[in-house]
Amino acid sequence: MAGAAGSDDREAHLTTRPPLPAVGAAGERGEPSVSDVRAPRYELADVQPGYVIIEREMHSKAARSYFSVEPVPPKEPYREGSQVWSFWEMAQSFRFSVRDNQTGDVVKFDELLGLLYYACCDTDSDLYRIGELALGNKISIYVAITYEAPDGSRLNISLDKLAILNRAFNERLRTADKKILILPDYFGLYKELSYGQIMLDFGLTAMEQKADSPR
Repeated sequence: MAGAAGSDDREAHLTTRPPLPAVGAAGERGEPSVSDVRAPRYELADVQPGYVIIEREMHSKAARSYFSVEPVPPKEPYREGSQVWSFWEMAQSFRFSVRDNQTGDVVKFDELLGLLYYACCDTDSDLYRIGELALGNKISIYVAITYEAPDGSRLNISLDKLAILNRAFNERLRTADKKILILPDYFGLYKELSYGQIMLDFGLTAMEQKADSPR
C-alpha cells in the first residue's frame, strides 16, 4: 500500500464492516442457498499462509507493506539511504495462485493484498453508491487492493487476471442467481484507507474458508 494509506485520520472515512459475506453468500440477506454440483474450472492453488507486514518510516511517517512467510516477522529497524524503517503492525494472511483445471495453467496473485467489500467505504462515496445499486441486482461488489513496489508505487493487477479471479470466486457461489464482481482499484481506495481498517475489513481468507464450508 502507498505510504499515505497509513494515516490515522482517514479511519473516519470508513464504516464498520458488517459480518463478512461468504463466497456463496456475499451480500445476501437471508435467501435460501443451493449447492452447485459442477466441478469448478478454477481453484486456489499453492496457498501459502503468512503475514502482511506493515512498516513505517521514522521521519516521514510513510507506511508500506509486504508479505512474509516468517512465523516471527523481523521487527528490527533498518536504514535505506536517509530513511529509517521499522515494524508497525501485522496481520495473518495468505498468498495464492489460481489453477485452471481445463488447461493446467497456474496464475499467481502475489500482488494482491486483499478484497475490500464496498460497504466498508464512506456512504457518500461513488463506490458505495455503485455497490448499493449492484446489490439491488444481486451483485456484491469488491475491490482488489494490491501491495506496493519497493519504490512505493502500486503494483498493477491486469484485467485478464481479475477476470480469472472473478470466475474462480463466482464458480464457488452456493446461492442461486447471486454474483460477485471484483473490480480494480480505480477508486484510489489505498490512499483513503488506514492499514488498521484494512486489516479488519479485508475478507479474502474468510471468503475462501466460508465458500468451502457446509451450508
